[in-house]
Amino acid sequence: MRAPGDGHGIMAGDVLLAVDGVSLSFGGVKAITDVSFDIRKGEIRAIIGPNGAGKTSMLNVINGFYHPQKGRITFKGEMRRRMRPYEAASQGIARTFQNVALFKGMSTIDNIMAGRTLKMHENFFWQCLRHGPAMREEVEHRRFVEEIIDFLEIQAIRKTPVGKLPYGLQKRVELGRALAMEPELLLLDEPMAGMNLEEKEDMSRFIVDVNNQYGTTIALIEHDIGVVMDLSDRVVVLEYGRKIADGSPAEVSSDQAVIDAYLGVPH
Repeated sequence: MRAPGDGHGIMAGDVLLAVDGVSLSFGGVKAITDVSFDIRKGEIRAIIGPNGAGKTSMLNVINGFYHPQKGRITFKGEMRRRMRPYEAASQGIARTFQNVALFKGMSTIDNIMAGRTLKMHENFFWQCLRHGPAMREEVEHRRFVEEIIDFLEIQAIRKTPVGKLPYGLQKRVELGRALAMEPELLLLDEPMAGMNLEEKEDMSRFIVDVNNQYGTTIALIEHDIGVVMDLSDRVVVLEYGRKIADGSPAEVSSDQAVIDAYLGVPH
């Protein structure tokens, strides 16, 4: 699998994405209130908080599914107020979901191939014929997808309909589909929800490998605090849509506001 691009000259450690004063509400319900933080290229950035804190809403703002009433997002140096999900995807933002969003009747390889759609350039006529340049393009994309399948160690299920797979493997296939987009920023919404200990260990390893081997920047929501503290370079904490802490795992875990709101009283 090829490494992602250089992000228009953005180097490791530079700000890849900045959230500036974002507020989002649905009618009278405030989901996010004046939240600011950044994500640096090459890091694993965790977003944590209790249920209803606005974490998933924040990811939905970042990838263009929601449009905030206030604030702005700057990605790769370009400021934007509104962006649709397909525009975010074409610019290098990929996403997995809290509830697995796969084509259950399709095989593993075909689900991951769906992540290559934006990379396909031949016109619809040639794609329907599956001949000539379109066939050559498909062969190249399938070769790339096979590399992802090898990377995620799911060769044995490459032709299995994903609806027949156990939940942990479905989450791995969904990660593969996101990786097929060659993202510069990968958004993971509770990638280990519903997993047993062994499945969590596998997913943690793959997340670290994606970050280390390919330099992919990752922002993740995760409720398992042990996982967050082990994986993350920095953590931002939300409570009722407001930011209450931001820093290294050690700084956040010792912050009294975080302890009171989320982590519980230490013994």
